[in-house]
Amino acid sequence: MDLSFETIPAFVWVFITIYVIYWINNPRVNKNEPPMVPYKFPIIGHTLDYFFNAENFLAECRQKYGDPFNIYVLGQVNTIAGNEIAQEVYNTDVFNLPSAMQDIFPLHLVLKSHNPETIGQVIKTVREGITANLPLYTGRMQKQIMISINKEIGNCSNPKLIITTNENFAGIIARPLADILVGQEISKKEDVVKAFADFTKDFLSIVAIPPILSFIHPKVHIQFIALLLIFGWSPIGKHVTTLKKHLRPVLEKRLEDKKILDDKYEPPLDIIEYLMDSPEYETKVITDDYLNKICEFLFIIVVVSIHTTSSHITCALYEFAGRPELWDDIYEEQVRIDKECNGELSSQLINKMVKLDSFVRESLRNTIPVAASPHRCLETYTLKNGMTIPKGRVVQTYIMDIHYNTTTYGPEPRTFLPYHGLENNLSASKTDKNYFIFGSGRHACPGRFFAVNEIKVGLHKLILNYHIKTPSGKTEKKVQIGPFAFPPVSGLIFENRKK
Repeated sequence: MDLSFETIPAFVWVFITIYVIYWINNPRVNKNEPPMVPYKFPIIGHTLDYFFNAENFLAECRQKYGDPFNIYVLGQVNTIAGNEIAQEVYNTDVFNLPSAMQDIFPLHLVLKSHNPETIGQVIKTVREGITANLPLYTGRMQKQIMISINKEIGNCSNPKLIITTNENFAGIIARPLADILVGQEISKKEDVVKAFADFTKDFLSIVAIPPILSFIHPKVHIQFIALLLIFGWSPIGKHVTTLKKHLRPVLEKRLEDKKILDDKYEPPLDIIEYLMDSPEYETKVITDDYLNKICEFLFIIVVVSIHTTSSHITCALYEFAGRPELWDDIYEEQVRIDKECNGELSSQLINKMVKLDSFVRESLRNTIPVAASPHRCLETYTLKNGMTIPKGRVVQTYIMDIHYNTTTYGPEPRTFLPYHGLENNLSASKTDKNYFIFGSGRHACPGRFFAVNEIKVGLHKLILNYHIKTPSGKTEKKVQIGPFAFPPVSGLIFENRKK
């Protein structure tokens, strides 16, 4: 190839640009920090290993450098905290999850009211409005789940292979949540249920944009997404519009009823009523701004619940379908409870599903990413082992190191232990230092009790009504994309049980 005089400046500028990016991103690790894992390629660092070989890469790093250690991914240093350190991170207010999540899950760009204050209100709402009322929601939950099962799976007098299992279960999970969030009237609207089911999936199309610009700085990638949204690309705007259309007349009627009936007004049991009674959302007129605020708040709850819960119940079904040695034992428990309640579950009877609960816990233990749940260090912090985490550092939770530790789960921790929870008096919703699916400590997921109940009720109804198996007759491998795990895609075979 001939180089003309004119091409030389172009090569010079390319070299200067690469050098500047490298200089900006060159990781500066202090002596007292966790050890930095060496890497071969400037700028790229460990990015390729992390996204294409996460499980083996982090296991090798853990064995060689201990817990914690530092890696260099997408232009920034990340500290990886495993079984020994993660608990300290979760129990210290210096480490903040929402701050770190904004860089990879920029919900604040599409839901403008998403901020630390709103997140605090969401947590309070879930605890007081949902968890505290679980017994009152149980009957409605199972009714809505059965409507969805009949719609999504239906009659299987002949064996039926359902390929899009995870998408189907997003709809099954969305319906009871819609009932609780926006009430029994609005949750009958199929377009609202679909909006709830599809919201997170469509938002993930934003998250799926390759973060190439993060090699310069994570904020550059976020600004790029912001520009796309400013110029009209919004895959989730239609869902907000759908909810607003149905929500306005219901809220207006409730305000009018309160005014007319006064003390005789009987408040419906749902989250929109809870919000209207709270000081932050109290109003005398339903304006567009108020409606936007309520809708965005509800979709924050949707985005942190439906996708994860539907993935968990899908993975649990695959585990059940691929383990015929468990079928009779778990089925017999469901039959016994069904006879006891005559088809109408109560919270007390859901709590009696001890074998199913233990099975769900074990499925959740194995439905894990290699690493996830980033926390940003808000102030320089010295760990109990003497290592220092600098201000601004993102600490990733090495979940596989926690869930597969040999001290708790034996010499072969990847073995599926269906009754480990039952034998050790550990429920599926109970967090501890060896089980981080719902976080840990003071910052554990407040919606985990509802999520586990929803999963158990869904499995209970499905196992009672269908024989469920995998096409291969064995357990199917989960789909691994980078450090993240997703349900298998081979499909499940459903066949009506003989009554």
